[in-house]
Amino acid sequence: MIFDSVTIAVLATELTARHQGKRVRSACADTSGLDLLLESGADSQPMKLRLSYGPPGALNLAPVERLQVGDGPVRYLQDACIESISAVPQDRVLTLRLSRPDADSKLSYGLLHLSFIPPRYRAVLVSEGHGRILGVWAAASDRQAPAHGAQYAPPQSAPNRCVPRRDSLENFRQQLQQQQGSLQEGMRHIVTGADRHLMACACAGAGISADTSISLLETDQITTLWKNIQRLWSATGEPTYRWQNGPTRVSVAPPEHLSQTLDVFPSVYDALQVIDEMVDDSTARSADQRRRMKKVLGVLQRRAQGLQLDLDAATDAGELERKGHSLLAMPHRITPGGRGYVSDAHGAQGMQIEIQLAPGQTAAEHAAQLLKRVAKLRRRADVLPPRLHRVQELIFETERLLQRIHGEDDITEDEMARWERRVEVRQAPEAGDAGSRRGDERKGARPRRYVTSAGWSVWAGRNNQENDIVSHRLAAQNDLWFHAHGYSGSHVILRREGRKQEPSIQSIEEAAAVAAHWSKGRTANKVPVVYTLAKYVSKPKGGAPGLAVMKREKTIMVRPALLDEEEGS
Repeated sequence: MIFDSVTIAVLATELTARHQGKRVRSACADTSGLDLLLESGADSQPMKLRLSYGPPGALNLAPVERLQVGDGPVRYLQDACIESISAVPQDRVLTLRLSRPDADSKLSYGLLHLSFIPPRYRAVLVSEGHGRILGVWAAASDRQAPAHGAQYAPPQSAPNRCVPRRDSLENFRQQLQQQQGSLQEGMRHIVTGADRHLMACACAGAGISADTSISLLETDQITTLWKNIQRLWSATGEPTYRWQNGPTRVSVAPPEHLSQTLDVFPSVYDALQVIDEMVDDSTARSADQRRRMKKVLGVLQRRAQGLQLDLDAATDAGELERKGHSLLAMPHRITPGGRGYVSDAHGAQGMQIEIQLAPGQTAAEHAAQLLKRVAKLRRRADVLPPRLHRVQELIFETERLLQRIHGEDDITEDEMARWERRVEVRQAPEAGDAGSRRGDERKGARPRRYVTSAGWSVWAGRNNQENDIVSHRLAAQNDLWFHAHGYSGSHVILRREGRKQEPSIQSIEEAAAVAAHWSKGRTANKVPVVYTLAKYVSKPKGGAPGLAVMKREKTIMVRPALLDEEEGS
């Protein structure tokens, strides 16, 4: 679940109206979240506020009569009075100021900071008196969570940022004109509490594309932008929007593009009451995407490091060539297996080069070895720079998407599909993935590779021998396997590549169309194609190449057609 800073400020106001001056009846925590049972008005049922750590984190409200009392630092929250609720303006943090009597019946004060910074949420209880941390509730995998007993460090806003509803238009104009690049990115760097969603809303309200270059803005457009930002930061929560595009987002600013899952509520408070733990397949998918990206990023970084080392080694070509030519010019100067000096054929007169031959090796053999190495290094210097550049591009793109997932931005399915296609084909198949290009070549197969409109990979064998490899060595158990029914032709697989969701009917039809095209029935208007999971496809013992036996198959009628080829195939 994702919140922006404006929505959190509105939520603070709404919580204050309902719960300020009331007690925290009980509190408990486990490995998944922190629960607070908040008193409401005299005629209202208590509300359970639950902070789920994640990833992905979530905040829910639900009417509950009772709540189990927890042990440890969470007991401090028991019967505490809510003195005030506020939002930290420069970050997505909601702070509850609590009071409770100590052993001497004197009031002590604590600050419960609820942090809503994806991918994980956390709660930190801090003593208002000495500023030390009394309790931390966070996911076990949250390595950035502060330590119990440490001095609490509040989030720090970047200096000189524009603060809506406080700073002037002129200040905003001056800072904006100092930025470069797109309008959306520039505003994110100068407006306190801004994120892509809020800035996209401000641009849409001003009738300006978020991708517009800042240098092209006119004075009246900047004025309109600032007015829209001021309006957003003055939001009251009526209405509040909730939608899904990856993680669930709750915001007082409407989405830039209307979603089929868009819900509208009279307040942020109401929107959170009906969330009902919306950590569903979409949020789980977001977590899977994050794990995959981190894994791929590690592979890419290691690959870039290896390519750079190989490229650095290529700089030795000149030195080796000098040794090889000098040795060829005077092979008689050093006996087989010996050590000696020869004149530098490329350098100034009188310069000597020391040569050490391997046991039994002649000078001519060593020179030939050196020059062969030189040719290899020269080829490496030609081919490695573009490869390294492509890997570095993918590293940059992966880091950018990871930053967006860790931050407040949603990754669309199209963006994820494009990234997966580039990574899978070009640079970084996952460990253990049978789709590695080098692995395919070792297996003797280079299947035709295509990609569906939804970004799923489709592989087709080129001949009977390759059909065997595609079906029985490259296909994962839960990949879908296709073959034109009644015609000889390619074995085709629709690759899941770690996805847990089922392929759409459109992806199935597109993969079946490829199987129909690479069959003897390609000239027919419609071709029956059978498909099943690859684990249900076997080859009879001693069967001819390309022979396959299937079970649990289904049949689909499709028109033969090809898809776009995967990049690099």
